[in-house]
Amino acid sequence: MKILKWISIASIYYLLLFMLIFIPFGTTAASEDIKEIDIITTPEKVLFDVDNMKPGDWSERVLEISNGGKEDFKYIISSKLKSGDKKLYNELKLKITSEDTKELFSGTLGQFDKLDPREIKTTDKEKLTFQVDFPAELGNEFQGLTCEVEFKIYAEGTFGGLIPAENGIKLPNTATDTMNLIVIGGALLLIGLLVLIMHRVRRANLNS
Repeated sequence: MKILKWISIASIYYLLLFMLIFIPFGTTAASEDIKEIDIITTPEKVLFDVDNMKPGDWSERVLEISNGGKEDFKYIISSKLKSGDKKLYNELKLKITSEDTKELFSGTLGQFDKLDPREIKTTDKEKLTFQVDFPAELGNEFQGLTCEVEFKIYAEGTFGGLIPAENGIKLPNTATDTMNLIVIGGALLLIGLLVLIMHRVRRANLNS
């Protein structure tokens, strides 16, 4: 009986020592500080203000997209009429080209829904050029109309959604949390069983 008692005490001691050494308490908070998906754009948004444009004018913006996270991802680009006249917005010409002068889109803003997903690997970056034209052939009914156009960049998220470029995303280390809880629960259960065995052994000794 004494041997069983000492075995139980030694088991509890080594179990507690294992928990202190090998269970990574507090690692989840640290991992949440690292963005798995982090899309960085310079500038953050692309804006075109057509207030000062007239038929025949055009305006150009260059956007740099960088992958500052730990994972490769694909991104898309969409546009919206931020303010002004929808009629003019639908007729403005848009052309998007890549650094190697490849034409990614050419048409009117009314035809543009979003750019096809483009993959960007971690630490990589690329530049896109946006050009908006006020068609010279537009009639007098467009004179005096204004609008403000905004392009936004989104990363395709691992949750099946879309993540705006200005947000980024942190993926919590839920697997580590779950494993910690399983190990702790199992350890507590084992300690409880050992204590129960010791209690029964002590009662048996007293009754004998």
